[in-house]
Amino acid sequence: MPTKSGSFWVTWADTHANVSRNVEDLAEPFRSKAKAFIKALQDAGAQVTVTTTRRSAKRAYLFHWSWLVALGKSSAAEADRHPMPGVDIRWDHADDAASKAGAAQMVSGFGLAVPPKSTNAPSLTSNHIEGTAIDMAITWTGTIQVKKPDGTSVAIPFMTDVNRNTLLHAVGADYGVRKLVTDAPHWSERGN
Repeated sequence: MPTKSGSFWVTWADTHANVSRNVEDLAEPFRSKAKAFIKALQDAGAQVTVTTTRRSAKRAYLFHWSWLVALGKSSAAEADRHPMPGVDIRWDHADDAASKAGAAQMVSGFGLAVPPKSTNAPSLTSNHIEGTAIDMAITWTGTIQVKKPDGTSVAIPFMTDVNRNTLLHAVGADYGVRKLVTDAPHWSERGN
């Protein structure tokens, strides 16, 4: 019998739908590119906190539909029409408010970025599944000098909205780590 959406699924995912925060779990050649970019940032004085590297497809499924249902971008009934083998969840609680509340518990429990930090639903075919994406928080004070792969440096001022920091994005791209500008923590091999 399916279990209704809610905080149960956050705990379930920690056991049955793993996520990694280890850069070593990324696929090559993206792993080497991400490590080089992170090192350049840290050498310049930035603090880098990696929150996600690899993500199971089951976890991506739970992220995707909980975000859509909680934010009212999809009905719970629609989510139930897209089951995933091995994830016996019921999105539709037979009451719209209860369905949204169950999904919202999951969004909160998973710590998913919502508008304005992210305007995109987590992807069902995420680059995280393939090991070609990394979510990370990058912070520093003032302006830092970040070395590019060619050895030259770029002065990058800190901006609270990382999605607008085009200088940082350009240096990341030089390393082969591209920013998805609609999702604050997300960087990937292809920028999506």
